[in-house]
Amino acid sequence: MRRSPRERKDCLKLALQRTLVLQNVINKSTVNKLNEVINEADIVANETNIQEKAVNQQEVLMDSQMMISSSKVLKTCTISLTKKMNDYDCIDFAQKLVKYVQGMSDNSELPPDWSLLEPQVTTLFKRVPNCNTLLGTLEPLEKKVLVRKKPEQRVAQQAAMIVPEKVVQAANIKDEDSVERTVRKIRKLIVTYYRETQKPLDFFKLILHPRDFGRTVRNMLYISFLVKDGIVTLRKDTNGNLVVQPCHKEKNLQRNDTRTGIQNVISLNMKQWMILTNMHKLKKPMIDFDEDK
Repeated sequence: MRRSPRERKDCLKLALQRTLVLQNVINKSTVNKLNEVINEADIVANETNIQEKAVNQQEVLMDSQMMISSSKVLKTCTISLTKKMNDYDCIDFAQKLVKYVQGMSDNSELPPDWSLLEPQVTTLFKRVPNCNTLLGTLEPLEKKVLVRKKPEQRVAQQAAMIVPEKVVQAANIKDEDSVERTVRKIRKLIVTYYRETQKPLDFFKLILHPRDFGRTVRNMLYISFLVKDGIVTLRKDTNGNLVVQPCHKEKNLQRNDTRTGIQNVISLNMKQWMILTNMHKLKKPMIDFDEDK
């Protein structure tokens, strides 16, 4: 039920009186009592609309005075709490502790014997029971002897899984011939370009295929075969670009026949391939012949 303006004014007047009393009485329950008074004032304020506040300005004045009084109560509580926290003096505590220990000994003129505090202090700490481990109390387990299978048995098992010899030989011969033909064609392409231009060939322009990442990787592998056999060489030009050019016959003759070149395979992923293809703007690959022909 909504209260009348007279009843609301009496309620605010009582709340104001209670807050004025709390300014002079500061104890543990002061904050709780202040919270109750403020809640009652908030209920009265919610029951009053703007038009009634404009007419009954005395209610607004009393509400403002109560808020001011509440702020003073909180300020007094804060000052009181700060004083209580500042009452502790570490130097005073240390001096009292020294006098207490000296009073426990027979001769107070001697330096304090701190061991006298041991019976009283140790009771404040939780005692941990002694424990023993099982390390060294058990006999070691007997080491198991591993029986290794004979190599002949493993060779026999592998031989049973091999495909018939004729089929494997025919497949290997066909693959080797196609790879060898492709490598020879790439060598001829590099030599022809070098004779016509007297300039080395850009490595990435040579191996890149603008539409097939797999062909690009295979082309890079074929170049590594030529480098290993000492037919071509990879180096950096004056601009820092990686180029490939045929080796001179004199260097091949001077080199020991038993020595092989170092086969370098450059790492290349799909993202790098796309970046290189866009950078060189290749429309047609340089290595444009079928491996099977």
